[in-house]
Amino acid sequence: MFISTIILIILLAIIITIRIRFVIWKKSASKVMDAGNIMDLSSGKIHYRLLGSGPVLFFMHGGPGGIDQDYFIKYLVEEGYSILTVSRPGYLQTPFQALSYEEQVDQYVELLDKLNIKKVVPIGASAGGPLALNLANKYPARTQALIMEAGISTVYDIPDGAEDSFWMKLFLNDGIQDVLSWISTIIVKAAFKVTFKSILKLETLLDKEEIEKFTNLAAADDVRRDWVVNLMKVSSPMSIRKAGLDHDVELMTSIEKIPVDNIHVKTLLFYSRDDNDVKWLNAEYLTNNLADYQLIETHGGHFMWVGEDMEKIKSKRIEFLKSISFD
Repeated sequence: MFISTIILIILLAIIITIRIRFVIWKKSASKVMDAGNIMDLSSGKIHYRLLGSGPVLFFMHGGPGGIDQDYFIKYLVEEGYSILTVSRPGYLQTPFQALSYEEQVDQYVELLDKLNIKKVVPIGASAGGPLALNLANKYPARTQALIMEAGISTVYDIPDGAEDSFWMKLFLNDGIQDVLSWISTIIVKAAFKVTFKSILKLETLLDKEEIEKFTNLAAADDVRRDWVVNLMKVSSPMSIRKAGLDHDVELMTSIEKIPVDNIHVKTLLFYSRDDNDVKWLNAEYLTNNLADYQLIETHGGHFMWVGEDMEKIKSKRIEFLKSISFD
């Protein structure tokens, strides 16, 4: 009896400790809710963040995400640019509304008016691609140039095998998504290689040898590791991003094609043939329908940002932006 009581006390202490650590983590991870600003628009509130000074780069985040995903391009502030990011409906402090892509970009233009910003360079990353294209196409007078980085532009299908993966359970589970979010932030640090390899198997078309090579490249470099860890952070906790992600998935999977006939500005495209999420057909759709574009083919699938072309992507962004005659 005495031994059983001791074991029970120890187990209870472990459970309490885990619970306390989870609560502390969630409170810390939710501090992003206090970051940025809230703007009242005619259609409702919108959560945004504006960093830096100079020409405005309007970053359309991937899914799941929010204003904190601006870390993708934050280094460009030091190059003399401003970065504007908004949380889409259902993400962070932007209340959920079932707005279409067109209705969302109408909100963006109203936000730009209130911020007294005349023109922007939309940057569409992954699930942010449709927003960047819709803004550039519907409001060409507000668009200085365009950048698409593995951005969705046409028909989107959820990758094969995704529904049974841990990551899809994390993103779509309604019951314990925050616990899974917490676990993911722990394991990506404690077992980086195993975690990153599982992600690459889902998000890329790389073979076993290429995945091993990519994993070793990322694991050996602090900058690449930090980028991946940050991606886990800006996907957590899921409860403050879940409504937005659900809406993103609904919109993405209903796309037939996004109109681009009014886009005549210079456009920079980053896409990878290895991408199992935003597949190469998205690049082909744009190269077949845009007149003034530069395509940079990258390695690493949907994690090209930390692949062997990481530095090339950074330098090509700067080179492209310097080629623009900003109004």
